[in-house]
Amino acid sequence: MSPAVRNDPAPARRFAAWAVGPWVLLLFAALGFVQYLRHAEYLYLAAALLVIVACAGCILRQAWARPVLQLLAVLLAAWALVTAALMLQQAGDFDTARQHALAQPQLGEVALWMIARAERTWQVGLALKAAAIPLLLWLAWQLGRSTVRAQFRPRRRGRL
Repeated sequence: MSPAVRNDPAPARRFAAWAVGPWVLLLFAALGFVQYLRHAEYLYLAAALLVIVACAGCILRQAWARPVLQLLAVLLAAWALVTAALMLQQAGDFDTARQHALAQPQLGEVALWMIARAERTWQVGLALKAAAIPLLLWLAWQLGRSTVRAQFRPRRRGRL
């Protein structure tokens, strides 16, 4: 028995740079989902799940997902901006911690190593937020453009 062959091929999609955004956001949301699940932070867990669902809808080009992800991208950019500002307020804390560690020789090199590691983690987090803000705003802008809007298919009537 031969397999059924479709004679009407689906139209080929051209590469769209905006389509990479939901995939990257999906990966970060999935990573956050696992972390929030591990630490039992259920409010953030629900937010990560919402982002995952909206990203999946955009990847599948569902019309309902476009405005949802557009709003979430703006909210995530605002959240990244606020949290980056809060992080910058704590920039001097590493020097203070380093001075306290040097004043207590019994702590040894391990304390200095831990402070240096925390500072590197802080710097990476701040750099990721600085990169994420313009990218999220760009994604929100792209999702609002009429050429991108036309690439989404509306929900079919009569289906649940």
